[in-house]
Amino acid sequence: MARARLIMIVTAWLLAAVALTGAARAHQAPNSEAYLDFQTDHVELEVVIPAAEYAYASGNRVADDDAAWAQARRYLGETVSASSAAGGWRTQVNSVTFVNSDATTDLVATLSLMPQQASDLSDFTLRWRAVIGVVPDHFVLVMLRRDPASKLGDEPDVVGTLRGDRNALAINRGAARSWMPFANAVSLGAGHILGGIDHLAFLLALLLPLPLVARGGRWREARKAKPAIRSAAILISGFTLGHSATLIAATLGGLTLPGALVETLIAVSVLIAAIHAIRPIFPRREALFATLFGLIHGLGFAGFLSSTDLSVARNIVTLLGFNIGIELVQIAIALLIVPALVTIAATPAYQRLRAGLALLCCVIAAVWVADRYVGLDEQFVAPFEAVVEAGLMLVFFTVLVAGLGLFARRSFVPKIRPA
Repeated sequence: MARARLIMIVTAWLLAAVALTGAARAHQAPNSEAYLDFQTDHVELEVVIPAAEYAYASGNRVADDDAAWAQARRYLGETVSASSAAGGWRTQVNSVTFVNSDATTDLVATLSLMPQQASDLSDFTLRWRAVIGVVPDHFVLVMLRRDPASKLGDEPDVVGTLRGDRNALAINRGAARSWMPFANAVSLGAGHILGGIDHLAFLLALLLPLPLVARGGRWREARKAKPAIRSAAILISGFTLGHSATLIAATLGGLTLPGALVETLIAVSVLIAAIHAIRPIFPRREALFATLFGLIHGLGFAGFLSSTDLSVARNIVTLLGFNIGIELVQIAIALLIVPALVTIAATPAYQRLRAGLALLCCVIAAVWVADRYVGLDEQFVAPFEAVVEAGLMLVFFTVLVAGLGLFARRSFVPKIRPA
């Protein structure tokens, strides 16, 4: 029976992949890009912003006419700037246009950032409020594309990312070191997983049932701490093995799948993990399925890298740094959350908590599947994902605090024994 169930799940997964290949709608989680080109006395900045996010954040129209271009110029002039110790720089928006490619539309613009004196080019701060101030999960990838003072390869180097309240990035040309691309790649990987709410939701759904014993088609009593933590370590290792394999194979070996298919299957993996957290459908095989799902998530990570002209994806050292950044965040989450879940699982309230959070993950994943399969209105998707991101952070924080509270109570409050 168990083997038949396993075969059915794998078969359904493969059939879904075949069915979705031709139907799924492209939904690479869109981010903005900023390319720095250093000139003799100023910095040229090319920006690429997804038009749907731009329209939602600014309230402006997306159209090829003078009025829409004028609105875009004003918006960028008000939300993108630079400054140095000598004071604020002058920002000049040189050109704006809306470019259609691969069924998506981007706002593409060039700006000139002009300091009061040329020496300020060596140390300044880029400030950016476009979109990220309104769409919490949106981020800006800042890249150095041309600098006569440094040795650059054929692809841009990552300088850093801007997201949410982190809307200022220090640019120090004199601080360049041989290890900086690796360090930036680690930061990029960590930032990507922290901002990838579908990956975080998947981890949460996988971890929820780990402290419990599956028996008779139900999640029953709590397991002992050591076996539960061991299972979590094996599960995280399996997920790491899976996504590392496809990340390397895709970026260095040329393995490709349609981005729409990958993004939709990632959403499906969240849905399956959430259903498993409600009712065990692959008990004691979580590590195997984490590895299989990891293969899909790894293609998602690779898709993110391939969507930008980054040297990270073409250099084994920086690719390793990107993967290490992902792993550091996953390990940190597991180290914080798993002991808390194990502690809370010993209380009667955990069954209701598990079922409620798993059901919530099911609803969220179902919306993602619908959005990535047929496409939902951005006016709904953007606020929905903002709420989901805030909700996930609240869940992780609440679980951590509750687990620590229960642990402290059991460890330090003396038990009163009857005489």
